[in-house]
Amino acid sequence: MKLLIVTQAVDREDPNLGAFYYWFELLAKHASSVTILAGRAGSQDLPPHVAVYTFGNARLGRIGRLWKFWELFSRHYASADAVLFHQIPEYVIAASPFLLSRRSITALWYAHGAVSWRLRIAERLVGYIFTSSEAGFRLASKKVHHLGQAINTDIFSPAANHHGAVSSNYLRLITVGRIAPVKNYETIITACAILRETWPQAWVLTIVGGPITPSDHMYGAKIKALIREKKLEQYVHFCGDRGYSEIPDILREHDMFLNASATGSLDKAVLEAMACGLTVLTSNEAYRAILPARYFLEHASAAFLAERIKACAGEPRPNMTLRDIVLRDHALARTIEKISVLLATPV
Repeated sequence: MKLLIVTQAVDREDPNLGAFYYWFELLAKHASSVTILAGRAGSQDLPPHVAVYTFGNARLGRIGRLWKFWELFSRHYASADAVLFHQIPEYVIAASPFLLSRRSITALWYAHGAVSWRLRIAERLVGYIFTSSEAGFRLASKKVHHLGQAINTDIFSPAANHHGAVSSNYLRLITVGRIAPVKNYETIITACAILRETWPQAWVLTIVGGPITPSDHMYGAKIKALIREKKLEQYVHFCGDRGYSEIPDILREHDMFLNASATGSLDKAVLEAMACGLTVLTSNEAYRAILPARYFLEHASAAFLAERIKACAGEPRPNMTLRDIVLRDHALARTIEKISVLLATPV
């Protein structure tokens, strides 16, 4: 199979998109050649039969980038057996003048709760829709295949020497993700303030991630002001954005992962923490049917989160019940195997 992939970035250290670099490595094992068209490229060491081309040079301007995309796509689409668009419906629409020929098997991976008019158009243009779960694609379509969230369980794994109870000195809490209003960090911070006032157990909270947009930066300033207001400066530590390869080791240094996201989509950061054997607590609706009840927050309130932290604080590490869920339903190798089979199967 000659595979063409269209994606935002090829960069194994990208804090937000680094996970997908490992998709490209595994997909290459199922293809005789792989051509990747990316908005940008960074750190990479892909096999010789994988070629990467970029079309996102800001100096080209919007029209220039589209023209570059058309130039690259038309050239490589002509020899491709299958095309996989990754996450961005706009890429499908940009390629639509060529897709009308229906000469190759086409698919869109999309895992997000948002449903836009662009997504509705893209759904009509491709042969397959791949997604993580029902929460990841909310249009009614016979093209949809639910394939799991594709977590690299070889990289995200428990510490080899960590077996038994959580450290008796203090509970190490962590959350990972973009600092943005949809992540609802104020609930986590307020829950921590409740812990400080009502619980003798020592704890610390690490926040990994940073803002992207101007509104994210404003939100980040608001969260830091809340931390000062609650007098939590010595308990809450910001790590900023970290390279994707650093995240597994950071997770393994902690005991419990907190997530109050309101996206409604299957946040991969939660599954990555589960794969590392952390106890997770989340109010994200997409996890209601996935997690045992004690780890899902029925009420997305700070008081409820604080009480659940206390209730789960003494659980031993690693939490193999949660890791096994990822291994069974969301492992990367299994998802890529399913994608490869479908990309070789005409619709």
